[in-house]
Amino acid sequence: MEIFRSIRNLLRFGSSRFDGPLLFFMFLLFGMGIIVMFSASVIPAEREFSDSYYYLRKQLLWGAVGVVLFLIFCQIPYQFLVKWSFVFSLLSLLLLVAVFIPGLGKSVGTSYGRSFNRWIQIAGFQIQPSEFSKISILLFASYFFYNFDFKKIKWDRKKIVSLVVIFLTLLLIVIEPAFGTTVELLLVLFFFVLLAGFPMKRLFILGASVIPLLVVLVTQVGYRKKRLEIWLDPYKFRFDEGHQLVTSFRAFFDGGTSGKAIGTGYAHRYLAYSHTDFVLSSYVEDFGFVGFCFFLLVVLFLMVRIFLLLQRTKDKLGYFLGAGILILFGFQTILNLFVITGIVPVTGISLPFLSYGGSSLLTIFILFGILANITCKENLVV
Repeated sequence: MEIFRSIRNLLRFGSSRFDGPLLFFMFLLFGMGIIVMFSASVIPAEREFSDSYYYLRKQLLWGAVGVVLFLIFCQIPYQFLVKWSFVFSLLSLLLLVAVFIPGLGKSVGTSYGRSFNRWIQIAGFQIQPSEFSKISILLFASYFFYNFDFKKIKWDRKKIVSLVVIFLTLLLIVIEPAFGTTVELLLVLFFFVLLAGFPMKRLFILGASVIPLLVVLVTQVGYRKKRLEIWLDPYKFRFDEGHQLVTSFRAFFDGGTSGKAIGTGYAHRYLAYSHTDFVLSSYVEDFGFVGFCFFLLVVLFLMVRIFLLLQRTKDKLGYFLGAGILILFGFQTILNLFVITGIVPVTGISLPFLSYGGSSLLTIFILFGILANITCKENLVV
């Protein structure tokens, strides 16, 4: 009985300043990420840098910085961040423009003849502004829609400028191109509009009207059209562009019930991006169906806990911002899962807390720091 009483006290809302279960599941995911990322990155690191620990050291460094940022942002009142969200949005726009500046932005060519402009090189470090733009968009859009009354729409300069800033941010991300990030942010904006009270029927009509544009962006742009063809029949392209998806399928099959010896599977040797976007494929190869179910349970418990905490928030603005973070985290996780299992075409989308990458890791730690502040004891009805 004492054990159950202790568990019940731990799960009780407001038992400590910052929610214990939220922190536990967050750091559990990060710890799982370090293990599987190292397992998946040993061979690529040895092959590219003659150093098996290259990616592990960098991820641990980014992780340490991320934890520090988490501790900082969980202490900063989210109202203060929202108040300065317009300034953050302008800074985000400047960074998104900087990726196209020669000498500062880093351009990567593709086999489709298209250049990707997603990174900035600063003092030996490479950052991805589109990841950090998620923070500014969430802060800015949550404040915009929180104050928006669809029953009494009064367009003034402030509202128009706000919409222009959001539109320019999305446009620059599309031009980079970072299609997966664009879809993420559009979904968050869709839910903000829904939460703000826009009529459901009109909202879905508006959403349906955007579908033709998305179809054009997918089918008429060279590399996306190629990805669509690969998705429809990956085995036809298994010796070139389809190898990534086919190898991911094999990783799931080889993992079986309980997985193979860690780091010894086929995907660890031959799967491109096995430690970044496709890290979950390597995880399943190592830990099998049991490990995969454990990962899903951890993510599910974390999302349910966040949802229940947000239901108890005193402030509507905090609820809006927290819901945006929850939607972004959930959708990014689901989209990554859908990509590696072939449910949707391959797009560059990282798995929160697990994928290798400094920008994505810092972004998710900052967002969860903000979330921890929103759901801290003084902001909850307990």
